[in-house]
Amino acid sequence: MNKKVLFISGLLLLNGCSTIVDNQYQIAPTGEAVTQIEKAKQLPLEMDKEIKVAVTTQTQVLDIHSIDSPGVIFELPMVKNGLDINIEAEINDSVFVPSAKVINQSGDIRAELDDRGLVYLKPRLADGNRLQGNIKVHPQIGDSALYLVIFTDKDKLDETVAVSHPAKLDAEGRGNYFPEVGDIQVPRALTGTFSIEAAALGARTSDQSIVLPALSATERPQQESVTFYHQAIRAAIADNDVDKAMGLLRDAEQLGITDADQVFRDAMKAQLDKQ
Repeated sequence: MNKKVLFISGLLLLNGCSTIVDNQYQIAPTGEAVTQIEKAKQLPLEMDKEIKVAVTTQTQVLDIHSIDSPGVIFELPMVKNGLDINIEAEINDSVFVPSAKVINQSGDIRAELDDRGLVYLKPRLADGNRLQGNIKVHPQIGDSALYLVIFTDKDKLDETVAVSHPAKLDAEGRGNYFPEVGDIQVPRALTGTFSIEAAALGARTSDQSIVLPALSATERPQQESVTFYHQAIRAAIADNDVDKAMGLLRDAEQLGITDADQVFRDAMKAQLDKQ
């Protein structure tokens, strides 16, 4: 797979590095909102190539199909068996939470993705906190062109995205006791960076990494975390350290371990029965 990364819209790289910007992926400011896809700046989406996009204050603003935000439009290749498109947004001091629509030449919507379809990915190797979404589309009879429109929901800019506290990540990686710290709330924004990659349906290998819901009140816990909290709560109560057990219970509930309360109750009952 070609992993060349193309940077769009004058993306400033971290650590002061620079890169060659492919001219065909430049997004020029228009000065006013674009109301028709055919009049918007469209970018060709090449198969099996990761493209990194920076949505900036100079990115074109879209006012089409109930979209009202800076947005990027990709012209999709017409693949008979369909496309499997992966989108990942970087979470930094703020995050451009991506939504997407696939629209044909007549304005018919063929596929959609909103923030309910996104998952939160914890930092891994060189990648930081991310939101990931996937959209699949099959060309239908009569489709002569398909366009992927990526934008964000302006009505939700007052909302935040929860990411794991670094102290928790460190403790989880070391297998230590999880500190009683809450998740960090990152504000949504009209600008940010995301990457996109398209493959033929069925060609992409399944990702074995565990992903968590990004925009829900709680995260889906990993099994290691469930086991850790169950054992730690029981051990704390066995040592008659109820305050520690309560702290562990609060942390477990924040991580979405729904049966932690029952574990706490059962352990308390067992401890009382011994007395």
